[in-house]
Amino acid sequence: MSLGRQTQNSRLLNYSSQEQNVRSTMNRRLVICLIGCLGLTIAGWAVSLVAATPEEALRRPFSCPSQSDTEAKSFQVLTTRKWSKGIVALYRGNCAALNKPGVDQPLLSYRVMKQNGMEWQLSGSGSYPMTIEKSKPGSLIDYGVGHTRGKGNDRQTILYGQVLSPQVSAIEVTFNNGKSLRDESPDGLFALVASGATGICDIRAFGYDNQILQRDELISPRKSDAQDGNTCQPISGQL
Repeated sequence: MSLGRQTQNSRLLNYSSQEQNVRSTMNRRLVICLIGCLGLTIAGWAVSLVAATPEEALRRPFSCPSQSDTEAKSFQVLTTRKWSKGIVALYRGNCAALNKPGVDQPLLSYRVMKQNGMEWQLSGSGSYPMTIEKSKPGSLIDYGVGHTRGKGNDRQTILYGQVLSPQVSAIEVTFNNGKSLRDESPDGLFALVASGATGICDIRAFGYDNQILQRDELISPRKSDAQDGNTCQPISGQL
């Protein structure tokens, strides 16, 4: 009888031990599962941050020309445009005039952001003094040209500026790699980016009847490389 009870107790102990091991294993699996789910949640949140639009970078004030340690005053994001590889933003800010001590000069600045996978990178930036409409009679648009570093399609040429006349409904530009782009300028600004181009051949301002109101033949400051094949055809200049 005593031997039977010992055997029964031994079985109960073994069963209890096995049950504890099973529970321990299940608890470990549950903890691992929870950690995995938490990891996926955190990873998903991190991915969403990396994949988000580059608003934080675009909102950073730009530095004044020749004064890299001085940020522009009264910084304002004016508009953004999409291009084939990312986003280009236009800004307004005031910087000290180089030839007029104590006088602030308004600048129009651009910043080109390029999307590389889930990351956004600054591809290039620049600025030029904004023109007040009355100070430039006869001109319907005011603009600047920018370039990014790189070779082949990794480089870009940027046309950016403002419309000075309500008669203008759109801006078109032909780059020296043959690409033509158009901006309808709904906010009185324009920004056009062409990959692979090293210069601009032709800028056209259109009226609401789609007639050319102003045409500028422009060879931008940066010359094409001899081997890049980018050239401009002569334009008569007559509308």
